[in-house]
Amino acid sequence: MKKIPFLPDISENKQTPEVKALLALLEECIQILQQQTEEIQQLKDEVHVLKGEKKRPTFKPSKLDETTEKSQTTDTQDKETKKRPGSDKRSKNANLVVHEEKVIQPEDAVPDGARFKGYRDFVVQDLVIGTHNTRYRLARWETPDGH
Repeated sequence: MKKIPFLPDISENKQTPEVKALLALLEECIQILQQQTEEIQQLKDEVHVLKGEKKRPTFKPSKLDETTEKSQTTDTQDKETKKRPGSDKRSKNANLVVHEEKVIQPEDAVPDGARFKGYRDFVVQDLVIGTHNTRYRLARWETPDGH
């Protein structure tokens, strides 16, 4: 938008009723002119869109006035809190072919009254000219006193 020329200040003692009326009329004309230039620009944009062209881009205000310290602290906080897409934990053994399973029993005798709680799986990948994957299953027992 074109900038409207600056109007000089006229002191109160030099402002006659005619000068005041002219200044009021001039301010009203300036407002009408600004409204019309905005409407003309909107109509031009609409014509461009109807023709299949892109409308005039709107520019965001510059952020150079902000302090650099403030932007640096927010950048470091953003890096700590945000993760990159796809960086979530995933199971690395989900698609792994297990060639052999070995069940490991406790070395000591299982006390009376202990109940079987399942297995804890550990997968070890060895490289033997090809891959050979072994799952070790550690048997877990719980004694009546909770150990």
